[in-house]
Amino acid sequence: MSDPIVHGDTANLKSSQARALQRLGARQVPPTSVISAVLARDLLELSHQLNRQLGLFIDRRGRVQRVILGDAHSLALPEFTRVRGQGGRLRGVRLVLTHLVPDPPTREELADLAKLRLDLLAAIHRGPAGVQIDLASLAPPQPGSKDIFVVRGFPRVPLGVLARDDDDPGHTTGMRPAADMPSDFLGFIRDLEAGLVAATAGARAESQGTRAMALMIHQGEGPELHAREQELRELCRTDGLHLVDLATQRRPGPDPRTFFGQGKLRDVLVRALAQDVELLICDPDLTPSQAREIGERTDLKVIDRTTLILDIFAQHATSADGKLQVELAQLRYLLPRMIGHGTAMSRLAGGIGGRGPGETKLEIDRRRAKERIHDLERRLLALKQRRDQRRALRRRTGVPVVAIVGYTNAGKSSLLNTVTDSAVVAEDKLFATLDPSVRRIRFPKDYEVVLLDTVGFIRDLPPALVQAFSATLEEVAEADLLLVVVDASDPDQDQQRATVEAILGEIGAGAVPRLWVYNKIDRLGPDELNQRRADADRHTYFISANERRSTAALMRAIDEQLWERGVVERARAAVPEDSSAEHASAAVPEDSSAEHASAAVPEDSSAANEAPAEDA
Repeated sequence: MSDPIVHGDTANLKSSQARALQRLGARQVPPTSVISAVLARDLLELSHQLNRQLGLFIDRRGRVQRVILGDAHSLALPEFTRVRGQGGRLRGVRLVLTHLVPDPPTREELADLAKLRLDLLAAIHRGPAGVQIDLASLAPPQPGSKDIFVVRGFPRVPLGVLARDDDDPGHTTGMRPAADMPSDFLGFIRDLEAGLVAATAGARAESQGTRAMALMIHQGEGPELHAREQELRELCRTDGLHLVDLATQRRPGPDPRTFFGQGKLRDVLVRALAQDVELLICDPDLTPSQAREIGERTDLKVIDRTTLILDIFAQHATSADGKLQVELAQLRYLLPRMIGHGTAMSRLAGGIGGRGPGETKLEIDRRRAKERIHDLERRLLALKQRRDQRRALRRRTGVPVVAIVGYTNAGKSSLLNTVTDSAVVAEDKLFATLDPSVRRIRFPKDYEVVLLDTVGFIRDLPPALVQAFSATLEEVAEADLLLVVVDASDPDQDQQRATVEAILGEIGAGAVPRLWVYNKIDRLGPDELNQRRADADRHTYFISANERRSTAALMRAIDEQLWERGVVERARAAVPEDSSAEHASAAVPEDSSAEHASAAVPEDSSAANEAPAEDA
């Protein structure tokens, strides 16, 4: 084993003081004791001589692993090079430190106890009754708690009660034999670790997926905050995460450095560790500096809401076009956030020849990301040109296009499936359908309409996604009619409607005529539904997307809208009378995500009871 290392700023120490620190590293403690009385007195005396706090990392064999030199108020603990503390296990090291004033362990020290999974924290100081020790350790939670551990403090005791004296071999007390403090330190640690391992195993058995914790900044209370929380929970569920806790802080905006305030962030990180959390999710989005600061304060992985949405998109993209668009959005968002971490990517010096190997690696990663972005943009441009050609052909033949848009999980794909007898994926999840789906439906007056199902919208839709999916969203802006689907059972429907309106304006579809379609009326009571209908205007329709009969009025309204605005007449004028059905079908976009199929439609069928429609 290598010699103990003195950690801290020793530049201003005398040579005798530096040697005294080195000698502390050579001391040893009986394994059954927290610390010996002589070592505790020597440590405290040297601390007062230096007027700086001192600390010792002591392993379970009683050997001093590290001597830590702090300032008058705190210690900066070194990082551990070996991995331990997983699955409820403790670090195998206890921290004994000095206080220059008779204060109990600080919040920072207790946070370090939890973060590092230390066996024990012992704070030594001089008090009115002589040298005294404050102890704290982790402990299993009470039954029914969602925590994996809690931080437990012990009653303050005099040094003579706790520690054995090296000059008195007959005195072998390791810990105070009273209350819940056992006399054998090693036995105490074994029992404690067994309880923590059992608590961790039980919590992981109950949860499915990665255990995550959300951090949210808000400015007010009420329905809006509840809607944001529920939406974040749904995003986590869709991504396969197990959200064990959601911490909020009311403030005008995120702290520019630490997102939450420093004290709040410290408490939240301890809560995250206590619940065996593996991932932190921040809402609203993190800046690169905030992500770096939080990452340096914890070993947990830190992402934000946009990263979570991008990950959902990456899981649900199935077409080649969709996968390219998602990858482009991810790289555009992550490029400015590619930063070094720790000593592996540290900047050693400036100027030519003075850059460290970490920065060189970072520059290589950034250059490769930029090259990949350029390649994706080139490939997507080629796909866009092909879509433009198909769109131009469709305009020449005049086939009307009706785009189904709306908030995510409002029931757009279910509506498409019902009116066209399709099998587009439709689940009760956010962004269950990502790739746009195109279907063709024939109306009784012997003309065809293209139905376009687009990606769902969400509040604060990441700009990187809007930019990457701009080519797909152009289809919405050039549609002849929009069906804006709203979840009638969602209490946040007004905010969702405003979000959809705003995004339609951003993509240039603000002036496209639209019909408002309130879905999921089967979840409303009769009185509420009647009141909604009484308050609605003539362009609003109430349906249950899974029941074809409820869509009859909507389909008639689509037919009437297209005739009133002359869209059908222009379509018929654009197609010669002797044109074949195959020629008309060629005008329909070919980027449908479903397989091609066709079916005959009886001439006397009503729009509300369409036969299976053809795929584009």
